[in-house]
Amino acid sequence: MTMNGYEKWLFQHKEKSGAAIRLICFHYAAGNAAWFSPWERYCGNDIELCAVQLPQRSERISEKMPDTIEELAEQFVSDSMELFDRPFVIFGHSMGAMVAYETAFRLKEKYGISPELLVLSACGAPLYPEIQFTGRSILNADDDDIKDILDDYGQTDEELLGSQEFCEYYFPIVRSDFHVCEIYCKKPVSALDCSISVLRGNRDERVTAEEAALWGRYTSADCTVRNFTGGHFFPQEHIHEIIEIIRSKINNSEVKYFGQQ
Repeated sequence: MTMNGYEKWLFQHKEKSGAAIRLICFHYAAGNAAWFSPWERYCGNDIELCAVQLPQRSERISEKMPDTIEELAEQFVSDSMELFDRPFVIFGHSMGAMVAYETAFRLKEKYGISPELLVLSACGAPLYPEIQFTGRSILNADDDDIKDILDDYGQTDEELLGSQEFCEYYFPIVRSDFHVCEIYCKKPVSALDCSISVLRGNRDERVTAEEAALWGRYTSADCTVRNFTGGHFFPQEHIHEIIEIIRSKINNSEVKYFGQQ
């Protein structure tokens, strides 16, 4: 079945007609939307989980990854305006945080709408013209270099990396994703007017506390930084806590369930 519009972007999406909030989630570089599958059990009836599947992987393997984070966000927003017909929160982890920010920026600039909350996880603010996301160039990396990078992140099974078939599928995704991160550059500050919550693992060597705090320059609203126990991929050990941060936004604001008066 051919999917059109926002449907092709969402993984295992369950519509919840009475939900107060749509939670739109962007995964990390070289990841996929299945990373958010465990989150559904914590969402209840008040949060509709929308895990975004980026191009070039899983059922979208035949689609080319856009050349920049900005182009990726533009495509998602253009295809997915139907998702923003009710209050929403945007979450992004690592590369996904860059996509989340660019999505929020485009929604505000083009349509005058903003999320109730922008949650940016494991990603420093893009204040500097050149940020090396991996610490090394990905474009000229050979397969052994790719394996070293993935080993540094600790998210890929060594047995899989020993499979030539898997590497032929996966390494182009790694190169495409990490390249758009490497060329993502300095952004105008005070561009948003929504609240920002920045999440960081206290053992994450890739994102310092100072880099996380600098996201406060990107909004005229409040920005809070929360530290969690763990490294770069801490969220999977703190799903309930993260969902409760989002749920508290529902409880402490005037956001209502659809259908409430």
